[in-house]
Amino acid sequence: MKKKNKNKSLVSQTIHMFVIQSALLGIVIVTYICVSYYTVLENMQTSSRNLLQLYGKELENKLENADMLLERLIYKNNDYDMLQSEKESERYYASIEIKKIIQEQITYDQYVDAVVIGDSTYGSCLDYENSDMAYQEREDLRQYALERAKEGSAKAEWMIVRIGLQNYVSKMYVWQGRSAGIFISVDHFMDNVTKKNLQKIFILLKDEQQKVWGGCGKQEFTCEIGKELQATPQSLGVYKNDYTLADGKLQLSAYVSKSQVVGQIRWNMILVLFVILILAGFSVFFINFLRREMLAPMGHMQRSMEQMQTGNREYRITKEFESNEFIVLKDAFNRLMDEIMKLKIQSYEKQIDLQETELKCIKLQIRPHFFLNAMTTISSLSQQGKNKEIESYISALSKNIRYMFRAGLHTVSLQEEVTHVENYFEMQELKYPGCVFYYIDINPEVREWKIPQMIIHTIIENEYKYAVNINQMLTILIKASKADVNGEEMLYVEVEDDGAGYPKEVLQFFENQENTISKTGERVGLKSVKRMMELMYEREGLFTISNIEPHGCKNTFRIPAHAVQEMKEQKQIKMD
Repeated sequence: MKKKNKNKSLVSQTIHMFVIQSALLGIVIVTYICVSYYTVLENMQTSSRNLLQLYGKELENKLENADMLLERLIYKNNDYDMLQSEKESERYYASIEIKKIIQEQITYDQYVDAVVIGDSTYGSCLDYENSDMAYQEREDLRQYALERAKEGSAKAEWMIVRIGLQNYVSKMYVWQGRSAGIFISVDHFMDNVTKKNLQKIFILLKDEQQKVWGGCGKQEFTCEIGKELQATPQSLGVYKNDYTLADGKLQLSAYVSKSQVVGQIRWNMILVLFVILILAGFSVFFINFLRREMLAPMGHMQRSMEQMQTGNREYRITKEFESNEFIVLKDAFNRLMDEIMKLKIQSYEKQIDLQETELKCIKLQIRPHFFLNAMTTISSLSQQGKNKEIESYISALSKNIRYMFRAGLHTVSLQEEVTHVENYFEMQELKYPGCVFYYIDINPEVREWKIPQMIIHTIIENEYKYAVNINQMLTILIKASKADVNGEEMLYVEVEDDGAGYPKEVLQFFENQENTISKTGERVGLKSVKRMMELMYEREGLFTISNIEPHGCKNTFRIPAHAVQEMKEQKQIKMD
C-alpha cells in the first residue's frame, strides 16, 4: 500500500497562513464593529423610548386639559337649554353667555385651535378660533359641528378627523340635538418637542386603524397622510417604539433609522477604518514583497521543472533573481540540465549504435538465408544434369544479388520490391517448373509506397522452402492496398497460399516476445522480418502470420507511411 505524499507547497502554506492571519484580524474588526453597533443601537433605542415617553406624556396632558375644558363648558350650564328656546331673544342672550364662557376657558389653553358648539334645532353655531385660522377653515368646522348635532347623540371620544383641507385631533359631545367639540390641528398638536431633540428620531401620529395623520422629527421614509403604513420596520431599515394615547384611540410610533446608528459610531468607524487602511497597505506591501521575492521565483522554478518533465531538454532558466538563494538554485538547475542533456546525448548515441548493429545483424541473417536456398537449388539442378537451367538460374540469381547487395537496411518502393519478387518467381520456376501459380494484385495508388526492403521476398522464399511440392501446384496471392488502421493511413499487404499452413510450433515461436532465433535455424526469416519491422517503425504488431480455412496460410503487413529508423542506402555492387 503506497504512502500518501505528505509534502506541502511552501507557496500554498504561506498563502494559507496569510489568509488565516487576515481572517483573524477580520474577526476582531467585525466583532468590534458589531459590539459597537449594538451598544449604540441599544443606547439610541433607550433614548428613543425615553423621548417618546416624555413626548407622549406632554400630549396626554394636552388631551386631559382639553377634556377638562369641554367638561367645564358643558356640565352645569343651563344656557345650552336656552339655545333651543322658542324666543329669539333668549337664544341670543344664551349664545352671548356661552361665548363669554368659551373665551374665558380657552384663554388658559393656547394649544386649542378651535371650540365649536352647534345646535340642530335652529341651526345656530357658536365658535372660538385662533386668529390665524382662515375663514374657510372656520366655516368647515361650523358645518361639521352642525352635521354632528343632527345625529342626536353619539359617544364622545378622541379621534382624528379630516375637515376640509385640515386634519384635526378632535373630541365632540353630541346630545339632544346639540354638539360641543374641541379641535386641535395635527401639526399644532404634535408641536411640543424642539427640533433639536428630534434630529435622530421620526415620530408618527396614527389612529386606531393605524392610519398615519402626522409626523415630526427627521423623516427617514415616505408615508401618505390618511393611509396605513404598509411597509414593515425591517423593510424600511428602522427600529420602532410605540406609545398609546386616549385609551388606545391614538398612537405614537417612534422610528430610529439604522443609518443613524452607523452615524453614531462614525468616529469609531473612522478610527477602525484608518487602522484597517494601514494594515491593508502594509499587507499589500508585504504580499507584493512576498510575491516578488519568493512566490514569483518559486513559481518560475516550478514551471521550469514542469518544462523539463514534459521533455523540453533545451529549456534553461534565464530570469534574473535578486535573492542569493534563488540565484544558487537557478545556476544549479541549469548545470543539472546541461549534465542531463550530455548524458542523454550519450545514451541516444549508444542506443542508435546498438540499433544499427542489430539491423545489420538482421540483414546478415536474411542474406545467408537467401544464399543457402540458392546454393541448394543450384546443387539440385546440377544433380539432375540441367546445365542450361543452371545457366538461366545463375543469370536470374545475379539480378537478385544486385538488388540484395544495396548495403544498409532501408525502404524501397512497393513497385521495386514486387519487380524483384517477380524476378525471384522466374528464377524458382527453373527449379520447380509448373509447381507454383502466383497472382499479384496491387492498387496503382500504392505502387510508390515505401516499404522495408526484402520483406515480401523473404515470405516468398519461405513459401518455396516449406510449402512448394513438386507433386502438387501451389497458388500464391499477393495483394496490396491502402487501409485506415485506428485513424492512421497504412499500406495493407497480404501474402496468401493454399498449402498446408504453418505448423503449430511455428505460430507459437513467432508469437514469442523474446527476440531469439530457433536453435535449428529454421524460420529465421519470419522472425527476422518481424524484428526488423519493430525496429524500423518503433512499434509492434505490424507483421502477423496465421492459418486460413480450409487450408493455407496468410502473412499480413501493416506498413506506416514513414519509417522511424532507417539506415542510409549505399551504392549497389556491380556484378560482372
